[in-house]
Amino acid sequence: MTRRACSALLSATALAATISCGGSSATAPTSATTTPTNSGGIIVWPQPAIPPGLSSSLTTMLQGLTVYFAQALTSLQTDLPRNPQLASQFQAKIVILQNEQLAVDIVNAHRWFEGQATSTNARVVPIIVVFPVEGMRVEAADAVHALEPTMPLLERFYNLPLPVSVVRVWYGFVLGNSSGGGTIYSEDRSGYELRTTSTRLPYDAILTHELGHTYMGHESLNQFLELYTYNAVRGASTDVRSWSYTRSWSPGAPSNTGVSALLDICQLIGFDAMQTAYRAIYPLHPAYGAVLSPNVIDAFVASVPLAQQPAVRAKLDSVGF
Repeated sequence: MTRRACSALLSATALAATISCGGSSATAPTSATTTPTNSGGIIVWPQPAIPPGLSSSLTTMLQGLTVYFAQALTSLQTDLPRNPQLASQFQAKIVILQNEQLAVDIVNAHRWFEGQATSTNARVVPIIVVFPVEGMRVEAADAVHALEPTMPLLERFYNLPLPVSVVRVWYGFVLGNSSGGGTIYSEDRSGYELRTTSTRLPYDAILTHELGHTYMGHESLNQFLELYTYNAVRGASTDVRSWSYTRSWSPGAPSNTGVSALLDICQLIGFDAMQTAYRAIYPLHPAYGAVLSPNVIDAFVASVPLAQQPAVRAKLDSVGF
């Protein structure tokens, strides 16, 4: 799975319709392993028995609990020395993951939410959030609510159905946020807001950003979609000047780079032309962590009106990563 870290941490290895609770009336399953081990500092989580009657997408996530826990714990332990200012937050997550009964607790307490969004090709795409502790239940539901309206906006923008059949969110297990292949590894809202200042990115914008990476790897190009979808869900028009959240964009400033340069382009050519340009470069898959290649720039520029092409090309040269 490709991972794209989009976090405020120093390391890039930080992992990732109608709402309904998983239900609480079913008989609580018991662990399939009766003797968990924690020898030599190695955690072995018992894989819980998965109750019948769950959706296939949820069942797949629950079957992967212990594999994901090992990945998340390794990520946290690797990133901790690089982020000493966040030592207490890292340790809190590590403690959660070091509970040998965590997988059993998640299944027994039905710590998940399932939502859905209807695709432009009439598919119903499940959105599933799994979380580790009971205190995250409301926030996990809010995450589903944030993602449901975002998916069709992205599909219409690219004129392409979502290229995955399910959106999976591992919520609150790690610090930072990353994604790949329709799977989002998301820090919990409370933890994120506790460790950041009032100038932080809105939490829902982070979720829409990570879902946007399902289409677009390139960070700045994806940030434009983050801004569009976040503002559109809140009733803004496609006029970038009406957007209340713009990552501190100063329209037309000569120093604008990254997503600010893209917002300048959109203001210049209009949203419809911007959409056409994105559709033109999508098959070229602009890469995360790389500057825009000449062929991506050429395809973008060729999609805008001739008179605006020199100005657009100059701005694209300033986009960078």
